[in-house]
Amino acid sequence: MTLRPFLSDDAATILSWCKDKHAFRLWSADRYKDFPAKPEEMMAQYNGDNIYPLTAVVGDTIIGHILLRRPSEDKSIIRFGFVIVDNTKRGYGYGKQLLRQAIEYAREKLGAKQITLGVFCENISAVECYKSVGFRIKGDGSYLIDGDKWKEFEMEL
Repeated sequence: MTLRPFLSDDAATILSWCKDKHAFRLWSADRYKDFPAKPEEMMAQYNGDNIYPLTAVVGDTIIGHILLRRPSEDKSIIRFGFVIVDNTKRGYGYGKQLLRQAIEYAREKLGAKQITLGVFCENISAVECYKSVGFRIKGDGSYLIDGDKWKEFEMEL
């Protein structure tokens, strides 16, 4: 598996992995207005400076995606978001590989000293995957998603 820069043609494939609204919100929180999202809406998320979307591929097959961004003026902090692996490819270690490669990219190419992310508490497999590559829970919070309060963990590497 390798990470490459995200291409606009990747959007439709990545968005297709969220099979229902709940899975979509676990992945995107409140960042998109409606489910299902359209590729052009995904592209709009990636406009701006300090945003580094990457696509994980095996050969020519897209199997995952992650967004790295600088959330503040402090260039040493990188935040991971929109982390997803094709649901038909889960259980093969691709999530850990994607994260390890993204961590290396963040440190070596972007100069990250600290990496953070947020994950919904109920997304236990994601929480455990993040822990397996070294992330630790540093706090918690909540989001209002479609009128309901969803609890989330703040994690840090």
